[in-house]
Amino acid sequence: MQSQAQSLLPRPISRILFRCSQQTQMDVRSSMPIREGAVLSGELLQKTREAAKAVDEGLEIRVDPAMPPLSPEQFLKIPEEIRRKITQPACEGGVNVTIYDPASLPKRIRIDAGQQECMLERKVAPVYSGQAQGIVELAVVVGRDGSVIDVKPLSGEPPLTDAATDAVRQWKYRPLLLNGFPVEVQTTVEVRFDD
Repeated sequence: MQSQAQSLLPRPISRILFRCSQQTQMDVRSSMPIREGAVLSGELLQKTREAAKAVDEGLEIRVDPAMPPLSPEQFLKIPEEIRRKITQPACEGGVNVTIYDPASLPKRIRIDAGQQECMLERKVAPVYSGQAQGIVELAVVVGRDGSVIDVKPLSGEPPLTDAATDAVRQWKYRPLLLNGFPVEVQTTVEVRFDD
């Protein structure tokens, strides 16, 4: 991730975002050598990492290309309760710097089966040569990289649940990002066996 950040530099800082406690945020802000609008170089990024680590050894820093800024007119169209929580980027064509505590990020979230199905990239059909028909429902955990890391049968006949479980373990999803960070997903899957 560090080499990816280096390839974006030097660039102006559009926003500095925090994903940590309010107290940690205040402590980091008081010792941080960067500010929005300043040009972020590799050396300045390293000094910022050192300042963050001095406050809390677990803090990480992520540098991402900034989204295109909102025009003043677009910004005013955002509902006021949301507008109070965000700020206009300091500049165009810059980078966002996120200072975060990995321990405070959610590790796993629950997603509705229909929503998760839209993220499916590779689906392997179950192999079953018997005559049984029916629906198998499975509890599935998708890892941060999109691979299926756990499958447990919830309902269905044993020969069908075995075939469905073997197939679903090979499925691949697009990783789910929550505020730009990959998370595990807990969902359910239905596999149909019919003629």
